[in-house]
Amino acid sequence: MSTLTQALTLVLDRVGLDSSESSFVNRARQYMNHAQPVLHNAARWWWLDQTTTFKTTQTFGISSAAGTFTAGETITGGTSGSTAIVDSYDATNALLYIYTPSADFTVGETVTGGTSSATAQYDSMTITRIYTPVSSNITSWWSFVDETNQNAIEIVGPDTLDLSDLDRDETGDIRRAYVGGMDDTTGYPTIEVYPKPSATNSTIRVRYRIAATEWTNANDATSLLVLGYPQVAEQALVYWASRLFAQEKGDGDLAAQETENFNAQISVMKKQNLAMQGNRRYRSEPEDRVLVRTDGTGIVFTWSN
Repeated sequence: MSTLTQALTLVLDRVGLDSSESSFVNRARQYMNHAQPVLHNAARWWWLDQTTTFKTTQTFGISSAAGTFTAGETITGGTSGSTAIVDSYDATNALLYIYTPSADFTVGETVTGGTSSATAQYDSMTITRIYTPVSSNITSWWSFVDETNQNAIEIVGPDTLDLSDLDRDETGDIRRAYVGGMDDTTGYPTIEVYPKPSATNSTIRVRYRIAATEWTNANDATSLLVLGYPQVAEQALVYWASRLFAQEKGDGDLAAQETENFNAQISVMKKQNLAMQGNRRYRSEPEDRVLVRTDGTGIVFTWSN
């Protein structure tokens, strides 16, 4: 398996540039980053599929925080003696996400982290309705499942979600989820659920397709496999990056050749992609075909991909 440095060297060799020149290497890395989303969206690749879980939580509004609360530690209320487990801490927005509270906390009391010794004043509590289950960009969501309550969660649009509960006061096990945009702080995609969870610590399983992550020089010594690309995809990245470099240099013939190489490698990758979905046979069909239908007044031709 090639490292990113080896792939960058190959790109520069193909366009006739010195791979010891840092400015050329940096440019090649830029083009490799540009190649990633092109490759990601060329097909439904098996190697982009990911699975994770998140827990239903309560959201504590806090103030006067000192220190950093850590995931998994137990917080304790100084007045109430109530305890809960920290799921995550949003220092930017002064929010503490917790699950499995032993009892109600008292507004105005100090909560203390058992491991971090961080402290904060507890001000308010709401049931968490919006979640950021994945700390990265996403190209598509496949499914949501409530593992704790054994419920499939339907992915719906905004109208369906809003009409399900106009005043947003219903609670219970999660039955629907809406992809609600990006988090203002992190830029990661958020999920809004219906109804508001009636209990914390329910495990929700998420299947999704991950998006490309931009590479820097810190990634140069890392293999492309570790960076998320199987061996069959390495050449496609190199060909597309070389194509972009050739265009910059004004070498149209080389750019055209690298485009052909890229398309040929994509065909190889698609065959391998089918092989990963079990030992099945698929009927071969052309990439583009004409469908013929009639609407009662005449024949209509439509293209289908």
